Amino acid sequence: MPIPFPSPVRRLASGLVFAAATAAVALWLWSCLCRFPVHGWNAIRLAPSFMWWAGVTPYPGPSAGPVTTWIYGPLPLILQWPATLMGGATSALLAAGVINLLLAVAPLAVAIRAQAAPATSRQTRLAALLLTLACWPAVNLIFCQAGNAAIACGLLAGAVVAGAAPRDSARLWTAAALAALALWSRQTELGPVLGQIAYLGLRHGRRAALTQTLRAAAAGGFFGLVFGGVFGAEGLIYNMFVIPAALPFVTFADKVKSLVYTGDIAAYLLAYLIVPAVVVGVRVRRFLHRDHPALAPVLVFAWSVPFDLAGFFTVGGNVNSFHAAVYLLPAAALWLVERSQRAGAWSGAVPVGLALALALQGMPLGPLPMKPQLTGLRQGAALARQLPGQIYFPWNPLLTYFSDGRFYHVEDGLITRSIAGRPVPPAVVKSGLPPALCVVAYHRYAIESFVRALIPPNARRDAFGEWILFSWPPPAARATP
Repeated sequence: MPIPFPSPVRRLASGLVFAAATAAVALWLWSCLCRFPVHGWNAIRLAPSFMWWAGVTPYPGPSAGPVTTWIYGPLPLILQWPATLMGGATSALLAAGVINLLLAVAPLAVAIRAQAAPATSRQTRLAALLLTLACWPAVNLIFCQAGNAAIACGLLAGAVVAGAAPRDSARLWTAAALAALALWSRQTELGPVLGQIAYLGLRHGRRAALTQTLRAAAAGGFFGLVFGGVFGAEGLIYNMFVIPAALPFVTFADKVKSLVYTGDIAAYLLAYLIVPAVVVGVRVRRFLHRDHPALAPVLVFAWSVPFDLAGFFTVGGNVNSFHAAVYLLPAAALWLVERSQRAGAWSGAVPVGLALALALQGMPLGPLPMKPQLTGLRQGAALARQLPGQIYFPWNPLLTYFSDGRFYHVEDGLITRSIAGRPVPPAVVKSGLPPALCVVAYHRYAIESFVRALIPPNARRDAFGEWILFSWPPPAARATP
């Protein structure tokens, strides 16, 4: 029961709480951006955008290189293009981090605006956006991944198709195009495509569903022709379809064992798979009513779960594969905020929920940085400038790109092809390494085994700041091709 404070006092208290909530979410997003550059994973995900812009294919064929770790669609590479305008690895990764955050904030704002009732106040919509961002998976904010662009397109597709009638041809074509782009970001992102078809079928019948199926197929085919022409059809097909299809599945026990070291797998699965599935299952009859405001996101969620499972149980799949629940967050946040306001509890329930969500997000990460973590990148850039053509960063190709003007193999790409049963030929491996290789630099948090096989057994091991260096006498100088 709400406390009967005088109206001006309630307004002041509500304003202060709202300002505090906005500041808390802003600080959370800022801390995610500060953490973004430190992860080598983000550098290897950004490198293909640089390759494309430099005229080097990010989709090399079976006997070509340099080999990347990118086995997803081209759209994320295009969206990250502005980061390639930066003059160094540190500024490029910060720019990519900003783009990564915008891929969450902008589509969420559009989805909340579209799903809110016409009379919903701006403050209510903003409160729902804050709550949604507080519940957004931290891995999506901290890591550059193909799923972020796919989810952004899926959210926009759901916002456009919701409430559309068969005669709204422009809206339905837009929804089909956005869903197709989600699929051309990540191959398993079929939820937005099938969800909107099911939505139109439930609301308007089989003919509307069939027509939307044809629209989605036409849009997907059109984008396929465009991307094949821009990036090369042969390499695109090999990296997007042949290699992923060859990756083996793993058992549930093996997957849990491989991820248990993260410590938060159970909490993640509970929050982003089990609880949403139970809620939808319990209220499925109500949600599937043709006029229910959450019908479209519920259908997208339901169709996404099987493909999330397939991605998770593929070698290399991680907990971020379970992102179907994010399509439910805008509708759930709007419902919670509006229900709390009707009960007079905005100054209590919603801020408490927001604070709890942020606390649960941040606890596994430890202390949240308030300054961009650039020390390791700056140390690596200094090493790359001092040893051009000699040093190799298996997990940060941008450092040597800015020093050598060349792209070298990404270790994870070499590993992925080996797991898929399509190893890179030795001659191609050699051609994608620095011409006078005598130093391999790993960040202290990531030392893999594939490139270790290329390091002489008598190599020295030294530490330089955040880097572990394996070095041996340089070979005779040879011309850089």
